[in-house]
Amino acid sequence: MKMHKTKWLSSALTLGIAAATLLSGCANNTDTANNKTDSPATSSPEATNSKPKAVSVSMFDRGGVSSDEGTYEDNRWVKWIKEQSGIDVKIIPVPRAQAQDKLNVLIASNQAPDLIWEYDRSYIGKLVTQGAIQPIDEYIEKYSTSYKAYLEAHPELKPYLTFDGKMYAVATERTMNSVANHGAWIRQDWLDKLGLAMPTTIDELLQVAQAFKDGDPDGNGAADTTPIVGSTTFDFYSAIYADMNNQWYLEDGKMAYGALLDRFGDVMSLEKQVYEQGLVDKEYLTDKNNQRAIQLWTTGKAGIYIANWGGGTMESQLKDMLANVPDAQPVPMEPVSTKYGKFGLYQETSPFIYVAFNKDMADPEAAVNYLDWMVDEGWKALNNGFEGEHYTDVNGVAKVIDPDKFKKEVGYAGEYAVLRNNTFKPEDLLVKAAADEVSQRLAALSQQGLELAMKNEFRRDIPYQPSFVEFNEIQTSMTPFINEIRAKVTTQGSKYTGAWALEEIRKEWKRLGGEQVEVQAQEWYEQNKASFE
Repeated sequence: MKMHKTKWLSSALTLGIAAATLLSGCANNTDTANNKTDSPATSSPEATNSKPKAVSVSMFDRGGVSSDEGTYEDNRWVKWIKEQSGIDVKIIPVPRAQAQDKLNVLIASNQAPDLIWEYDRSYIGKLVTQGAIQPIDEYIEKYSTSYKAYLEAHPELKPYLTFDGKMYAVATERTMNSVANHGAWIRQDWLDKLGLAMPTTIDELLQVAQAFKDGDPDGNGAADTTPIVGSTTFDFYSAIYADMNNQWYLEDGKMAYGALLDRFGDVMSLEKQVYEQGLVDKEYLTDKNNQRAIQLWTTGKAGIYIANWGGGTMESQLKDMLANVPDAQPVPMEPVSTKYGKFGLYQETSPFIYVAFNKDMADPEAAVNYLDWMVDEGWKALNNGFEGEHYTDVNGVAKVIDPDKFKKEVGYAGEYAVLRNNTFKPEDLLVKAAADEVSQRLAALSQQGLELAMKNEFRRDIPYQPSFVEFNEIQTSMTPFINEIRAKVTTQGSKYTGAWALEEIRKEWKRLGGEQVEVQAQEWYEQNKASFE
């Protein structure tokens, strides 16, 4: 049974569109009212025990801090945070690609920061079951003012932050441009040249892709085009078939794990089909950093591009394409329908960053004070920089003055803002863009793409996934197994089919104790479903 219009998602999307981001991924923040942040700092407040307030916080190291800016631990923004918040903040960076592994090592060695954060709620759930973090209801009630008020204004967040009846994390709402996570683009000029219509069904998409392969759409007389490229092609297949293999669904009121459903067999069959027909780049399974896919798209050798939305990535790649192929006409492509119906591409849930409290935290009051300051005012400069120096205020929208200066001096600072109280509208993209023709064209495409990415609802039957020890353990084993099976089906010929793969996955699930996990998942659903409505 599908639950497309539940109150929790409706509320999140309505707030994201009307009032209140990725980078996987991060939000662009545009609420700049009263954002004059370069005033002298007040003297640092002191904790009840007369010791200076101090807190350590994790940070994703994305390699974005230039050497003349400093390091993630020590730069202009870390200094500014200390001055403005009155709290001695220590930043603990972890490599983005290995963030959870690094955090696990720090936790195991008792070196983890006071505040541990992730975009992934299931990871926070694992820390709960491991006893690595602590409930924070009492701290919020006792010490908070700003975040307590924010949570009262956004009660729909509370179920996401609650595990076993207790609140273990804080979070703020994603804006619309951060809820949209995946997008798809297609060459309209290639469609026009070959006399093709925009595909609306999976069969039409395959026909278009075949024509892009065989019809010489770039007109160079060589069979050198790749129909489909991108970093999220398998997620695209999964989303249009409404079956992400690591997600739970409700089937006739019963909890069912995505990797076990008939639909997932169809997903693997589709992946095999497009590979064997040469409709995707043959190297995509080993293109781990997606550089080959990006190159094919930006040099005009690919017709359909499927990748992450947000963080300016799409705009940057479109800009590179138009520089290489000025006559190209890339346009956003809406998800196509299958025999199961029509569903949106992957969209994030409403909470942005989950911030949890280390069980060994020395000063919870300092941590709450820090988060209150962040949600109240700190996030603004960390996302926008300083008015007059990095941006101008255009009717409440932060318009960057010098993109290169902003990228270098402010671009890395956004993730320090673990809580945000910002707003966003799709039309803000046009305001924020530079006035030149290319920038305005890219902004208009981005606005159109964002609106299209949010037009169709991604199927998520329950707002968040269950988290308990047995499931966490079995999922850890299932993920690499599924990836191995997928690769075999896709590349090893007719002997291996989607139906065969599905049976292998079901057998492995059963061998690992999955049947008991299904019982526990159903019990979890019955206990929590009231909060989903």
